[in-house]
Amino acid sequence: MIEKTDPVPAQLRALGYPDARWLAAGMEADVYALNEQTVARLPREAAAADTGPVERMLEQLNQCRLPFAVPAPLGRLNLFDGRFLLRQPRLRGRSIGDFYDPAAGRLDPRAEQALVELLSALRTIPHPQPIEMPDLPLLGDSMVTTAQPWAAALQQLLDDRIRRFGGLLRVHVDRLDDLVEACGAFLSSRRDVAVALQHGDICPENVLVDDDCRLSAVLDWGFLTMLADPVLEMAMTSGFFDMYGPHALRTDQRLSDLFVEAFSVERADILRFKAVYALIGANAYSGTADGHFRWCAAVLRRPDVRFAVLL
Repeated sequence: MIEKTDPVPAQLRALGYPDARWLAAGMEADVYALNEQTVARLPREAAAADTGPVERMLEQLNQCRLPFAVPAPLGRLNLFDGRFLLRQPRLRGRSIGDFYDPAAGRLDPRAEQALVELLSALRTIPHPQPIEMPDLPLLGDSMVTTAQPWAAALQQLLDDRIRRFGGLLRVHVDRLDDLVEACGAFLSSRRDVAVALQHGDICPENVLVDDDCRLSAVLDWGFLTMLADPVLEMAMTSGFFDMYGPHALRTDQRLSDLFVEAFSVERADILRFKAVYALIGANAYSGTADGHFRWCAAVLRRPDVRFAVLL
């Protein structure tokens, strides 16, 4: 980002942060460094309507004994132009992606273990140390409520996305209606499974580790954060780690193998949840065939995914 086109750093300096600067772009917000200890997140327009639920959830998570830090809220900063930023501690670490060689498709075994530890920690949160989950947004525009089961919320989101974007998906994916119907039936079959907290966007940019690849922090909550079937998180995590590299499919399959072994889940269920996410997430960022849409469409064309869903 070129600062002369971004008025935020100057406004932050005027508010008493002389070293303020743009730091990074996340899925839900732009991040600014205020000083060595604190950052501030500027929510994107779609996410800015009500960040309170995610903040309340992070406050509770910060009280849990987790093997990683979370960006607990420290209050808000109101800009002169009417927008606000969320102050958070500046969490240290390096991306877990530093332990992946995309050219060779090789993930360091320590990184694999860190991902298993992360997913294991999320699975334990509702039980030894319960948290009161607020109603949370899904993909920025839908809502999962405490009164609505997760499977029903995803089915509602699926119906809405197909109504709005199904025509575009049908151009790129054969037998789309059959896939939609089968995914709906699959969601219905999973509605009574034990749920766990789901981050919803575990990708290299959102997982920080130390120099020995031990978990340090997990960032950027709120994209698809909810209590849900933990296999959904496994399906997304294995796919999100390398979405566009030359060995993306092999890495996806390797991580799926890892999760099948570590958590004794069915590979076919991971593949079915990949299809569910691809259907609801294809147009998460635009109504066009952008890069994320094309990735989701490719998932829906994968022979192993189609076999698992349509069998």
